[in-house]
Amino acid sequence: MKQITIMLASPPYGGQDVDTVLGIAGAALKKGHRVVVVGSGDGTYGFIQGQRASGAPNAEKGFAELIAQGARVDL
Repeated sequence: MKQITIMLASPPYGGQDVDTVLGIAGAALKKGHRVVVVGSGDGTYGFIQGQRASGAPNAEKGFAELIAQGARVDL
């Protein structure tokens, strides 16, 4: 088992970065790896409760699911 640390510095609804982080982190957890997601700068907005852009994937829900699967989040 390896530890994978992913840095997220992009806002949750400014592009595809959050989707990419969620996908990579989810796949790593399924393979049995430890995952740490580090939110920095605008990347911290994806962890705010109740924030969601209309028609966009729900970043809050995605990160909550990762945490429930064992991922660690550092802000």
